[in-house]
Amino acid sequence: MKRIMIVDDDASLARTLELYFRGKNYEVTTYRTGHEAFEGWRREEPDLVLLDVQLPDMDGPEVLENAKREALEGEVVMITAFHDTEATLKAIRLGAADYLYKPIDLDALDLLLEKILIQKAERERLARVSHVVSKSYKPNQIIGRSKAMLEVIKAIAQVAQTPASVLLEGETGTGKEMVAQAIHQESAPDEPFVAINCAAIVENLLESELFGHERGAFTGAAQRKIGKLEIAAKGTVFLDEIGEFPLELQAKLLRVLQEREFQRVGGLKTLPMQARIIAATNRDLEVMVRESTFREDLYFRLKVFVIRIPPLRERVEDVVPLTEYFVHLLNEEMGKRVSRIPKAHLEALKSYDWPGNVRELQNVLRRGMILSKGEILELNENWLEKKEQPRKAQSEAAPNPDEQEVLQSLEEVERAHIMKVLKHTRGNYGEACKILGISRPTLRRKISEYNLLVESSD
Repeated sequence: MKRIMIVDDDASLARTLELYFRGKNYEVTTYRTGHEAFEGWRREEPDLVLLDVQLPDMDGPEVLENAKREALEGEVVMITAFHDTEATLKAIRLGAADYLYKPIDLDALDLLLEKILIQKAERERLARVSHVVSKSYKPNQIIGRSKAMLEVIKAIAQVAQTPASVLLEGETGTGKEMVAQAIHQESAPDEPFVAINCAAIVENLLESELFGHERGAFTGAAQRKIGKLEIAAKGTVFLDEIGEFPLELQAKLLRVLQEREFQRVGGLKTLPMQARIIAATNRDLEVMVRESTFREDLYFRLKVFVIRIPPLRERVEDVVPLTEYFVHLLNEEMGKRVSRIPKAHLEALKSYDWPGNVRELQNVLRRGMILSKGEILELNENWLEKKEQPRKAQSEAAPNPDEQEVLQSLEEVERAHIMKVLKHTRGNYGEACKILGISRPTLRRKISEYNLLVESSD
């Protein structure tokens, strides 16, 4: 028999609900005050609790908060005569399953309780076939049991003992900054870790951001600014998305790496550069060097020690420990108590291709944690699209004769596109470079290579 607890100081309503639920074979208890309800909740372990927001001695959300603090079980529906948005939201945050406004529509209440009990039964079923989340994780821990990640962890330990520059390579979302922080923690934990996203700062501000500037160095420089290299002291400067570092500033960064010194913009004093440089990229810098969009000498200075962080699809063994780790962190962040993950969810997570890598996994889990009300992680597996057909299989599939088309070589496509852009810009090389995303030297080389007859207008 299901047990329901009714907490309301309206004697008439409480009596009506008591008789109604007894007629439906519920075991019913009623309480008029919050303190009585809390003590009764401890004793009776109800399946359902109908809890009024306004009570004589304390409000309903306060009763619920005390119950959750002691991990008392029971699905809670808040009932109120007032459209109190703040109290309602607080109750939902505390784990209330839903809420109803007075006067109570018994048919609506029936449907709501039926839905809640079905969901509760499903969670209990999942708890019997679920994976228990480990509690042994620490913040900023490098997670991985795959061979590829064990190699990354080994590389971190090796390079941390030296002051060498490090280049981190990997797709977006693979956790390059976390690896950089791990190197820093192993080598200079008491010194600053300073991160700069080279793609997020406009070119004319990046130099000042990195080196600092003196008062009056340029229009708007009303006072001296200390740059990131100076702030980092003997710590670490992390240059994220180094492939976006402006070509015009690359020579200055190269000199800093070579001479281990720099000057503020507009300054005369030479300052020592004591920090380790860790750069990260999701682009192929070797290709950029060949295209003259990245300096070869800077590339070799940065790649003293290279660590490649593999994409998540190449280390499926790490999906489960990563999931446990993020659930552990999100429990603390959101005040949740999720401790079990249905095995079906884990299989779905392991079979997904993760184009957004570890960052996408974290976002999917965050979304699930928001929806999770108890100990079981609630994920909608429809969030995870199926893997695409393998490219090899796609290329070997027989073409449809009706869909055949004349296919061009990559060289022909590139030549035609460059010509199209140059015509659009009427020979303006500067505008063409912006559209094509290449440097002027690369454009001139392409024009010569493809023998394009275009007269420059700039």
